[in-house]
Amino acid sequence: MKSTVYPLAWPEDVLGQMKQAAKRTGLSTADIIRQSAKLGLPKLLEKIGAERVTNVDPLPDSVARKLYSKRDDDMEVTRAFIAAQSKGDPE
Repeated sequence: MKSTVYPLAWPEDVLGQMKQAAKRTGLSTADIIRQSAKLGLPKLLEKIGAERVTNVDPLPDSVARKLYSKRDDDMEVTRAFIAAQSKGDPE
């Protein structure tokens, strides 16, 4: 199997945990680091990794341009919202 060297800075406490795991298991520190990445990667991707949130295809560019070029007529609602906001403590 071909491998690539990738320099990586480790926080001292994490590297210490890796070294302790190496002693406990009899594996090298490098093997512990490789196995940690290999075993933890699926869990990491499960937590943060969905490539798309939806399975609906994006709008074609021409449709998106036409849709978003229309001006929203919400000025009346915006003015009512601004008027309802607190103006601070009355003096």
